[in-house]
Amino acid sequence: MTQLLPAGVQQHVQQQGEYWEAAIRGKLKPLMPPQVLESYLAQAAANMQRLLAPARPQLRIGGKEPLHQHEALRQILQSGRVQTQFETLHSGGAFNPVLRASLETELFGYAFDLDPVQRPVYGYLTPGDHEPPAVEGYGGLALRLRPEILSRTTVSIADTLDRAVLPAAYTCIPITSLIPNQSGWVYTHLSRMIHATHVAEVEFHYVEAQFHGGVRLQDVECIVAWRLADVPADLQRLCQQAGLSIREFGR
Repeated sequence: MTQLLPAGVQQHVQQQGEYWEAAIRGKLKPLMPPQVLESYLAQAAANMQRLLAPARPQLRIGGKEPLHQHEALRQILQSGRVQTQFETLHSGGAFNPVLRASLETELFGYAFDLDPVQRPVYGYLTPGDHEPPAVEGYGGLALRLRPEILSRTTVSIADTLDRAVLPAAYTCIPITSLIPNQSGWVYTHLSRMIHATHVAEVEFHYVEAQFHGGVRLQDVECIVAWRLADVPADLQRLCQQAGLSIREFGR
C-alpha cells in the first residue's frame, strides 16, 4: 500500500506554501503586468515538472571517508533501516541539531522534541545523468530509492539550512515554492526555471529531498557507487543476500 506524507506534515507544508506564494508574488507583481506574471509562472511550472519527472530519489551515506561509508552501508543492511542524523549524531554537511530541529518545526510542523527515529531522512533528486558535486561530501556511496517513496517526500530547490527555500510535497509542488525568497533575485530564479534545459541549470547545489516516515531496506532499489570495486567483497555479498544490486553512478 502506498504511504503518504503524515497528515500534519501535508497540512503544514500546504499552509506554508500559501504564505510563501503570497511573498513571491508580492516581489514579482511590480515587475510585470498580471497576465504576463501568470504566463511566466505557468511556463516555469510546466518546465520544472518536465525536468523533475525523471528524477530519481537517492541519499548518500557515510561521509567522505570510504571506511565510514562501508560501516554505514553495513549498519543499514544489518538493521534494515537508515538512521536519521539525530540518531547518528553526524551529518556530511553542517551538523547543528538544535537548528535542524527548529527548522523541522518551522518547515514541517514537527515537535521540537520529536523522537529522533521519527524525523525525516535527507537525500536528493537526480535525473540520473548528473550527480551534483555538492552531494559528494555526504558520501561516495548512495542508496537509490524506489519511486514509491516520492509519495511521502518533500523537496526544496536547495539545502533547507539555507533558509531561503521552502519544501513542498513532491506530488503537488506549487511553482512558487521552488523559487527562493531572496530579494532582488526572485525574477532571475523564475527566468531560469522557464528556460532551463536541465535541472542543473536551476538548482542551488542540489535538489534536496526529505523522506518522511523512515527509509527502510525495502525502500531501496539498489546501491550506487562510482566503481564496483569501491564496495568490499563482504559488503557485496551482504547486498546480494538482501536482493540489492550494485550499480555505477550514471546508470
